[in-house]
Amino acid sequence: MYADDFRKALEAAKRLEPGPDNRAGSAIVAVMRASALLGLKQEEEAAKLIAEAEKLAPQEPEVQTTLFLGSMLADRFDVAADAFDRMIARAPDKVREQDVELVWHFLRNEPEGQDKRNQDRRIALAELGFAAESPSGDYFTKGAIEILVKRGEIPAAGDLLRYIDEPRIIEDLLIQKRYSAFWPELEARVGPRLEKVRTSAVQSAQRAFQQAPGDHEKLQELANALRYARRYAEAVSLQSMLPSSRQAMALADREMGWAVNNVALALHESGQPDEADRLFALLNEVPMEDGGWRVSMIINRVDLLVADGKFDKAMLLMATTEDSAAKNGSAYAQQLVRRLKFCTMTGLGRKDEAEKLRPDLIEHAKDARASTIDGLVCAGDLEAAEELVLASLKEDEDFGEDFVRVLQAKPLTADDPTIWSKGWKELRARPAVAAEFERLGRDMPDRFLPPPIAD
Repeated sequence: MYADDFRKALEAAKRLEPGPDNRAGSAIVAVMRASALLGLKQEEEAAKLIAEAEKLAPQEPEVQTTLFLGSMLADRFDVAADAFDRMIARAPDKVREQDVELVWHFLRNEPEGQDKRNQDRRIALAELGFAAESPSGDYFTKGAIEILVKRGEIPAAGDLLRYIDEPRIIEDLLIQKRYSAFWPELEARVGPRLEKVRTSAVQSAQRAFQQAPGDHEKLQELANALRYARRYAEAVSLQSMLPSSRQAMALADREMGWAVNNVALALHESGQPDEADRLFALLNEVPMEDGGWRVSMIINRVDLLVADGKFDKAMLLMATTEDSAAKNGSAYAQQLVRRLKFCTMTGLGRKDEAEKLRPDLIEHAKDARASTIDGLVCAGDLEAAEELVLASLKEDEDFGEDFVRVLQAKPLTADDPTIWSKGWKELRARPAVAAEFERLGRDMPDRFLPPPIAD
């Protein structure tokens, strides 16, 4: 199934013989066969087998988990949705065991035209505490809280706050006025500088890593938890667990790549930009048989160089970065690269060349609105930036959260000043933009700001 060889998968499933008295085993084999048939576009036969499995063992959780995975491999997200919802209703413990990345992939591909059902599913995941020990779980929960707040179900949304200890999410909840009903409870819980939340997040990440020290995902999550707590010395010390040679780095997987990325960011934020760049270079430049997943790390390296005003070096890497985004990146990633190139050209004084890039940058603004505005403020074009801000607030509700965060008077977690931050501050001084900020958010109260880097 993983190799998309559905015919061979079907043949293999047919050879499985659980025995006439093994109803659960027969049901599992039936959905295995159904999954392969879905991959072969033989929907009617697959539907009959799924119905047969339901009759044989309606309460056997492995039937739904097997069908969920199989239908995902066959790109039948409608069938996966049915299986997942039955899992939620009948076997919540099995839901908690599902792979986080698999569930994210499913949620990004939920059946269209079923908004309420899709939203109810996300709420159910949060109420189950799905991925509670992982930062990903906090983002599942935040999404459910957003849905419940929009529905006006404030008490239900408040009940989910206990699952969140991710500092960046807590910050968003504390600065967005749509969540103002939760401010008293959150302010009483988080402690000065959010230190209780930051400590809780680090402890959760440390426990997870200690239980699975060979798990690269747990390593990268620990690095970020330490970064967000501004415990940079500890975050940087994790470099000893990263590949240190080209040969070793060539064997890195995606999660190890994110661990490298997060330690490099910790180096940069703690005042070691050259060390950060060397670590990024080791990851990004080593030949890999299948290294397309490095697109984010390739962009992040250039992002830091632009943030530091090292435009000459950023430009040397620009062609490679564009190529990586074009081949392996999303529309969002490709717009980040346009933004970086536009800003770099401007920083190098090549304004005529930069202006030639502007139409393409503006044309793709919807792919990454905040980053497009970054590029405009980098070029000093506050009028165009303001126009895009106001249009984005009308067209995209989600942009409001980015808007309130980036216009904060003082940086929040991992939001250190960059080459365009001064322009954003100037943008906030414009009356129309200031009015929108006042409508949507507030500045973080000083007592909850991140600890100074010197700490």
